[in-house]
Amino acid sequence: MSAAGVPTRTVVAGERGLGWTAPFAMAQAVFAARAVVHALVARDLRGRYVGSALGTAWSIAQPLLQLATYTFVFATVMKVRVADASGADVPFVLYLACGLFPWLAIQEAITRSATCLVDNPTLVKRVIFPVEVLPVQLACAAVVHQVIATALLLVLMAALGFPPRPTLAAWPLLLAAELAVAIGVGWAVAALHVFFRDTAQALGVLLPVWFYVTPILYPQHLVPPFLQPVLALNPMTALVQAHRDVLLYGVAPDGAALLQIATASLVTFAVGAWTFARARGEFADLV
Repeated sequence: MSAAGVPTRTVVAGERGLGWTAPFAMAQAVFAARAVVHALVARDLRGRYVGSALGTAWSIAQPLLQLATYTFVFATVMKVRVADASGADVPFVLYLACGLFPWLAIQEAITRSATCLVDNPTLVKRVIFPVEVLPVQLACAAVVHQVIATALLLVLMAALGFPPRPTLAAWPLLLAAELAVAIGVGWAVAALHVFFRDTAQALGVLLPVWFYVTPILYPQHLVPPFLQPVLALNPMTALVQAHRDVLLYGVAPDGAALLQIATASLVTFAVGAWTFARARGEFADLV
């Protein structure tokens, strides 16, 4: 057991010679250290709001406050209207929540992952500690908060006349793809921040840009045709639309959408794994 009460085991995934096998080695290392991930996630969920008056309620209050703010601006002030495939109006708050909650999970995982290595030098310097799990546990904790928020969303949807659909059974697949994106980007930014300490600050600029080029606040069909290829390259575009289809519209993603989601998530995971594995040998000297 480590000083922090987290079990450790020897898992080495960061070898320069891994090459294209790095994603497989990293995935294997994380699976082997799954007990460490579980312990870290549990500790994170218990300790994040220790001492605050609302406690874990903050994990729900924060996304709901953002949801209320965006809904007021875009639905009440700007009068944005959205409809389903049949042309019937859909409450903007539901449309927004289905896209906002996945984004908030991704944003939280990436933001916290950027500094997770430099913030834990003692763990990084431990030869027996699998440092690759640090971004993984942050991504998992963010998804747990998303699941809680989505459970409340389903209650709100039922109250507004949009009960859960059978397509909800496909939602775990979307969470798995989302988790792969969060882990991949998290690994990449964690490794980059060790070498370039401006990475965390750069994310403060880049993440809002990524947010606005993802069709969360607006329907994708409103984007001019010449910008559609940009949205297509965004791994969150298909994920956000799939969340809306599954949760709100009761439509299962078709084969093309699933292929796009799987490809984007696997490529993101692989690039992040390769980046982390290549840099891992330098972490202990630089943190």
